[in-house]
Amino acid sequence: MATTGSFNSSGLLIFLILVIFLLGRRVMRQRKGTKYSVRSIFLTPMIYTALTVYLLIGVPFWQDLVILAVIIAGIVAGLVLGRRSDLFEQDGKILYRRSNEVMLLWIIGYIVRIGIDFFLNPLYVQGPSASPASIAAYESSTVVFGADILLAFSAGLLLGEAIVLYRNYNARYGTGMA
Repeated sequence: MATTGSFNSSGLLIFLILVIFLLGRRVMRQRKGTKYSVRSIFLTPMIYTALTVYLLIGVPFWQDLVILAVIIAGIVAGLVLGRRSDLFEQDGKILYRRSNEVMLLWIIGYIVRIGIDFFLNPLYVQGPSASPASIAAYESSTVVFGADILLAFSAGLLLGEAIVLYRNYNARYGTGMA
C-alpha cells in the first residue's frame, strides 16, 4: 500500500509529465499551426466543454447556472480575443493558430484543475482510506468551484475563438467545409 508521501512524489511526477506534455504540444501547435478543418477547430472546444459539464455532475443547481453564465461570458470573450487568431497558407495547406491569450488561459485553467485534483482530492492524497466526509468537503469546496469556473471560462474562450476561425475561413475561402 502506498503511503501519502510516496503518492505525492509519484503524483507530482505524473503531474509534471502531463504539464510538460500539454505545454509542449500546445506550444508546437502554436508555432507551426494546425491544419484547418471544421473538425479540428471545434473538436477541442467541444471536448473541453464536455469535460467541464462532466465535472458538474452532482453539483447544486445554482452552480450549474453560474458555470453556464461563465461559459457564455467565455464565448463572448473568445469572440473578441479570437480576432487575434490567424489563418494562413503553407505548402498548399490552410493552417490556423489560436491566439496566444486564449492558449495561455486554456493551459492555465487545465493545469490548475488537474493540479487541484492531484494535490487536494482526498481520494488521491489519502487513498482508499479517505472518509466520505472529506471527499464531500473537497467536492463542495470553494477552491474546486473556482477552478471549475476557470475551466468553464476557458471552454467558452475556445468555443468563441473557434467561431471566429470558422467565420474567417468562410469569409476568405467561401466555405467552412474544409
